[in-house]
Amino acid sequence: MKLGTLVRISEPAECTAAFEKLISLGFESCQLQYKPEVYRKADAEFIRAEADRTGLEISAKLGGFRDPYNAGGRYAFLTSGFNALPYQQMRLEYAMRSVEFTRWLGITDNIFHAGYIPNNPFSPDYYNLVAPLQILCRFAKSVGANILYETGAESPIALLNCISDVGADNLFINFDTANCILYGYGNPVDALYTFGSYVRSMHAKDGLPPCKPHSMGHETALGDGYVAFPKVFAKLKELGYNGHVTIEREISGPQQQIDILKAAAYLRTLMY
Repeated sequence: MKLGTLVRISEPAECTAAFEKLISLGFESCQLQYKPEVYRKADAEFIRAEADRTGLEISAKLGGFRDPYNAGGRYAFLTSGFNALPYQQMRLEYAMRSVEFTRWLGITDNIFHAGYIPNNPFSPDYYNLVAPLQILCRFAKSVGANILYETGAESPIALLNCISDVGADNLFINFDTANCILYGYGNPVDALYTFGSYVRSMHAKDGLPPCKPHSMGHETALGDGYVAFPKVFAKLKELGYNGHVTIEREISGPQQQIDILKAAAYLRTLMY
């Protein structure tokens, strides 16, 4: 396994300092989040050159949507993901450009929060998600890329059903350990038992379950939440997982780096 964290940039030039910093802190890899108005091949080539120069591996690109309608909270069921019909075509086209950019970076894996998956596989909302995923996976296949579904906003069995019904051999999972708890649908150890064979990358993140109506749980520093990391890594090893472990800490400022370095020290005791 290789240890890394997230790099979020709004302009390509920002990657230089970010990559150099991660290398200085002892990290081997990162997932790159970059959502420009227009994806350009020259920008991908610049980022790729900086990764090569510093020796930092870009393990995956976080996709997502740039439009302002992807609201969270109570109404996220109606507004988030590919199954929000008023925004579906716009998001699908933007996702395809993200996949192209991923290949320009010289990597294959593109991660998406693709939308809420209903437990009822005969719900219209279910097939309003399956259909665009089939289109996106087919496009990704044509350029040699993979689509990774970010976990959390669904029960583990619903995600397993969805992957089966999409029927694409390039649809995998980015396993977010905390999201399984934050959305209130289960826990990461049980989730691995259900869909673990599809896990291709992961976010090492911690959190607490929701305790109020119409709300998510609370993300925490790793070790302060309910994720049972020793059991998670025992199951990952049982599954033969040897991919990237990417620390995610959803705060900003000096405390973020403190928490990430503390998480890294702990995770190294479990990874090897």
